[in-house]
Amino acid sequence: MKVFKKVINIVIDVLVVLILLVSALVLTLSLASQDTGSPNLLGYTLNAIQTGSMEPEFYDGDLLIGKSTDIDGTYNKGDIVFFESSYKGEDGIEYKMVKCHRIVKTKDDNGIKTYLTKGDNNKISDEETDGWLTADKIVGIYQTNDYQGKKLEGFGSVIDYLQSFWGFFFVIVLPMILFFIYELVRVIRNVMAYTKEKAIVAAKEAAENAELSEAQKQKAIEEYLASQKVKEESSKNEDGSENQG
Repeated sequence: MKVFKKVINIVIDVLVVLILLVSALVLTLSLASQDTGSPNLLGYTLNAIQTGSMEPEFYDGDLLIGKSTDIDGTYNKGDIVFFESSYKGEDGIEYKMVKCHRIVKTKDDNGIKTYLTKGDNNKISDEETDGWLTADKIVGIYQTNDYQGKKLEGFGSVIDYLQSFWGFFFVIVLPMILFFIYELVRVIRNVMAYTKEKAIVAAKEAAENAELSEAQKQKAIEEYLASQKVKEESSKNEDGSENQG
């Protein structure tokens, strides 16, 4: 039973460490994506795909890992790039986001190079929604002639869920609450066990003291009876002496 409890405690401790690591990851991704809407960590950009606009290159729910780029980078037709965009939410507020589409056209306007993108699975380009992009709008590359990013199938959906309110609650907050309750119960049980053990020790000491007192009482009684016997014998001796006189 003790071995089983020890195994359970080890498993729970490991789960807590994993939860803390996931919490740190989600927090880091959230903070790193504040500026552009896509996390940028250690020179790499991460993007969770949420549409099928680039199928069959990658699909809704995939997680792409690409290389971050400088604001004055140069790109070519056919490159797949991450670029800043935005969308209007149901509340009417404009939110930042990052798209990952292929460059289909390039042009040079008075020395400034601009790029037009399009999803491989879309019928029209992004000209109406995002216009022609300048280099400072492109935040990373996924595929070029000399670079190929990484694709993690399905992990984008996991990241999106963890960053959502309910995902964070069920995967991070709720397990931490349950762990806190478990630890609280364990502490209470330990305190109760310690108190019980202390009470048992005190009871044993009291019992030993009580036994010692009884022994002392018995010894006192024996000593009293012995003294009384000595007095009686002494008294008999005195009476015998008087009779002889």
